Amino acid sequence: MTTALFLLRCTEIGISIADLDLLTIGLVMDMWTEKGNDGVAYDKVASQEDFDRF
Repeated sequence: MTTALFLLRCTEIGISIADLDLLTIGLVMDMWTEKGNDGVAYDKVASQEDFDRF
């Protein structure tokens, strides 16, 4: 990933240059990935019982 692409990703999720002092590259990439998952409709969502069995 180039610097320009990284900065584009930051602006897409609303991170300012000043905020980048407080964040790691990995955290920014995780946030961008989660933004992409916001509109996903999952076929099955885990219940508390599923977590208890896990």
